[in-house]
Amino acid sequence: MRLINTTTLSLSSFLLPVPSLPAYAILSHTWLPSPDDEVTFQEITSLSPDELEQKKEKGWAKIKQTCHRAKKSGIEWAWVDTCCIDKTSSAELTEAINSMWGWYRGATVCFALLEDLEPVPRDKAEGVLGGHGQKKGNGNGNGQVQNGGNASGGKGWEGKKDGGRSNVGTTSGSSNAGSNVSGSATSSHSQAGRMDHLSHEEKVSRFQSCRWFTRGWTLQELIAPSRMGFYNSKWEFVGEKSSLKQVLAEITQISESVLENSALLPTIPVAQRMSWASSRVTTRPEDMAYCLLGIFDVQIPLLYGEGEKAFIRLQEEIVKETNDFSLFAWKTDKKSGTQHQKHWGILAPSPKEFATCRDIVNWGNTLYNAECLITSKGLRFTPASGDGLRSGSSRFKETEGTYILDLGCYHQSEKGMAIGVFLQQHGSDLYCRVMPESLPMWPTGFGQQPQLRKSRVFYVTKTVSPVASTMLGTSHRWAFNLSQVFMTMAAIKFRPQHNQFSPQESWDGERMLFLSQGSRNFQCCAAFVTTRKDGLGALRILVWCQLYLVHGREEEAQASVKVEFDPPTTEGKTDSDSFVECKGKVVRDIYQGQRVFKVEVEATTSQSKY
Repeated sequence: MRLINTTTLSLSSFLLPVPSLPAYAILSHTWLPSPDDEVTFQEITSLSPDELEQKKEKGWAKIKQTCHRAKKSGIEWAWVDTCCIDKTSSAELTEAINSMWGWYRGATVCFALLEDLEPVPRDKAEGVLGGHGQKKGNGNGNGQVQNGGNASGGKGWEGKKDGGRSNVGTTSGSSNAGSNVSGSATSSHSQAGRMDHLSHEEKVSRFQSCRWFTRGWTLQELIAPSRMGFYNSKWEFVGEKSSLKQVLAEITQISESVLENSALLPTIPVAQRMSWASSRVTTRPEDMAYCLLGIFDVQIPLLYGEGEKAFIRLQEEIVKETNDFSLFAWKTDKKSGTQHQKHWGILAPSPKEFATCRDIVNWGNTLYNAECLITSKGLRFTPASGDGLRSGSSRFKETEGTYILDLGCYHQSEKGMAIGVFLQQHGSDLYCRVMPESLPMWPTGFGQQPQLRKSRVFYVTKTVSPVASTMLGTSHRWAFNLSQVFMTMAAIKFRPQHNQFSPQESWDGERMLFLSQGSRNFQCCAAFVTTRKDGLGALRILVWCQLYLVHGREEEAQASVKVEFDPPTTEGKTDSDSFVECKGKVVRDIYQGQRVFKVEVEATTSQSKY
């Protein structure tokens, strides 16, 4: 880590862990509109201060002001991202970005520069209450602070010169101490910098218009430091994070407790933390992921040029570290123009999709959620006992053919209502997300949950591109459709709870399809159970289906079906239920735009035909 000597304004390197570093101040700011105006590592090491003053006036001014205020507080060292990192070295840049949270967390004090926050107009600053003192006119238009105010002559927020980590920047005596960064309130702007006299609404209005609150990198720079002071465009002290926490919480939606103590971050659901970044932006798309590393306490290699894939890698790393399924509680915006895409992955495209997750709360300890692993096939879920995928159509209208994955969380505004996501099967134990513009919610009372369909290991695709979504729309091609078989079995009063389907991983119970994708020669069996009238047990009707793919100019398929009794009956003789025979056939059909094999079964008895 390189630090700037606040006296000589020269750089020094420290190969020490953060706790062993000397006390240092750190700057949080937004880069100038033209990045070329900022001072780089190469420039601060090769140009003289006079040359920097001439060529990089605005960027150099920020460095000088940071060092001036640090030195005034008795701090010998300072860190500014523009010049303390050699950005021409990819290795150094990677190390710096992965260490950024620790550097801001370990700083003695952080100076947050709001470059577009103008001082409070003089006419508003004069003649108002300021802390414990009251300004009174003295007849010549000048105000004078009385009754113990610290507006003149006293040391301000940076006035403590002991250089210690825990004490630098603390106030003493009156709670109004710290009204002036320079220790003097003689200038007109020094008092204007403070906003103590403004209402809460006025403070929020002035702060939230600042660009600093819209940038991705400043999110962790706000949360990590234990001590932080805000400055306006004139480098006048505005207030400390601890005294402005209510204003900051309203603007950023970050709880006051987290602003006071970043150690509480792991207790905040992943989705809620993601929501803090939902309205923020970065210049490079990859940085939208890299700026969140500290928020989730993970590290990933930097690959500039990968674009939005960086955010997918961030989520994969989060999955490796936590079982918090609120990560999947994102929604697409109905106005985003993405509604033409039907199939989606389980991971969000960007933080924007978490905008509605600001009040997400987990039901309990996420440690007891289903196991979730990253695989080449997608995210592998191993449900806990008695849990798994649930039927969408059993609870929600117009959701035929969907399953629900319970995320184990809820909105505080909808307490008592569980949250899930809609999934659709498109292969052997393989699912994707559908209808991402909505999250199913249902009461958590006894008997209120959607019907449990599958309690076995399953996979959900990580991401789905628009092209891949179109391909997934054909995943049920050459499936066996058993809907008519179920109608026949219902007529002979079968027992649904005892049905068996093999291979189970290929059975889509919501759409009554055996999905054959991934196999050239596919065989499946559905076993339907009826009650025997002779009291000797149950009679099973087995429906065997077999598929053969024929590859030529155009992919074709042939299918056959066989129906038999279990236990078997002698041909031409009735069993105890008066069944003579049960025939089956397959016919080509169109289902949801794709060619499938519709299985038809006919059960003949001595008295009737079904």
